[in-house]
Amino acid sequence: MTVIPDTLRDLLAGGHNVWVATVGPDGTPNVSIKGSGALLDDEHLYFADMFGRKTRENLAHDPRVAIGIHDPERKVAMQVKGTAELIDHGEVFEKVDQRLKELSAKVQLPPMKYVVRITVESVWDMGPGPHAGERVG
Repeated sequence: MTVIPDTLRDLLAGGHNVWVATVGPDGTPNVSIKGSGALLDDEHLYFADMFGRKTRENLAHDPRVAIGIHDPERKVAMQVKGTAELIDHGEVFEKVDQRLKELSAKVQLPPMKYVVRITVESVWDMGPGPHAGERVG
């Protein structure tokens, strides 16, 4: 487990979509964009699963995940590698569900099926420049 570095906290605070990469039982990769990616605590990220049938199926088979976050205006990009857990009830589920209900006042969202909690194992700089590809956390 890795403590999330401040650079990643700052990037996620901007409200960017996250790209989630998983792998299926036959080894086929899958990438899906998620609009609900955010920090959960010092060691975990999450996204709300409302539509992601393929992502959910892949994570049930193999919980390893890579997540890309990009801010084109600041030219900052990071990748998080970790392990996902599908949560369908309890404190974390209720906390995220409440956040989404607050957002639903502005945008109509379907009901959440799962919270996908990602235990951060490593963080990588994916932005342009001399530190691209380096581990930062």
